[in-house]
Amino acid sequence: MSDAKKPVPVRLVYDVWFEEGERTAAGTTVSVSLDEAKALIAAGKAERADPLPGE
Repeated sequence: MSDAKKPVPVRLVYDVWFEEGERTAAGTTVSVSLDEAKALIAAGKAERADPLPGE
């Protein structure tokens, strides 16, 4: 599986609507594509939730 398609865990800082009418609450950890994770982090809507090296 390529890195772009591998699910990446992020912790939401704000509520996000991935599908219309379906709210995902802030504080939730979700797995999304790498591109979507980068977009959410750049927009300030999420932060990295992956473990630190060695954990």
